[in-house]
Amino acid sequence: MGDLKPINTTTAEGVSTITLAAVPENFAAAQEQVRSFLDSASCSMRTLFELDMVVEEIFINVASYAYPDGAGTVSLDLAIDREQNFLYLTFRDSGVPYDPLRKQSPDLSAPAEKRPIGGLGIFLVQKYSDSLSYEYAEGENRLTIGKKLA
Repeated sequence: MGDLKPINTTTAEGVSTITLAAVPENFAAAQEQVRSFLDSASCSMRTLFELDMVVEEIFINVASYAYPDGAGTVSLDLAIDREQNFLYLTFRDSGVPYDPLRKQSPDLSAPAEKRPIGGLGIFLVQKYSDSLSYEYAEGENRLTIGKKLA
């Protein structure tokens, strides 16, 4: 069981960063931080639900696969473009370099038993996001997700 408390949290006007131990149990703390950050923004329950799904999927994937040799951290940078009413979430980790956007989309027309395991999570992230980008820079995976706040 990992540290379920934030390792580090910083907040400034319109920007927030939280760093958590990269353990699957911490996805709820990450979701809570995103919801708390959005308290002042008006967004629908549907948008909050979709963001919960995105945060859970990405956080758990990083916690499960980024650090095969031991413990690590996941940082979430949150920023709102108030003019565009757009949220940007950037997941950062210093684990194994991995670009989830290069994963081929699953064939949803195939029967479930014929499909390979995996791939649905990033498919849902793509479905629930309005923009996605990945880069590996300065020893970090950086996945940025943009979401219109409706």
